[in-house]
Amino acid sequence: MFYLIFAAVVVAMEICDYFDISETVKGIAKGVAVEGNTWLVGPKPSAKALWLRDTLVNALACAPALVAWFLGVHPAAYGFLVAPVISGIKHVQGYLAWKKLL
Repeated sequence: MFYLIFAAVVVAMEICDYFDISETVKGIAKGVAVEGNTWLVGPKPSAKALWLRDTLVNALACAPALVAWFLGVHPAAYGFLVAPVISGIKHVQGYLAWKKLL
């Protein structure tokens, strides 16, 4: 059951990330604004740079749940699934902010 929930959370997080990146690239191309989270990518990143940075961040968000599951601490593993959910929510917030600017 854990793997199904984990997969659903990761897929939802990646879909949210896709929408955030697509709006970010559109906004940067139109010159409306610059990327707010410039860590590793700078103020005007490409879609590829955003994907690479966000893949790293998303992997780090998922890692505690997987580590806890493999260590046998199953209740904690379910609890750690909140990190990818929060990451997805942050991407939705970024998407909506860019949507408002465009």
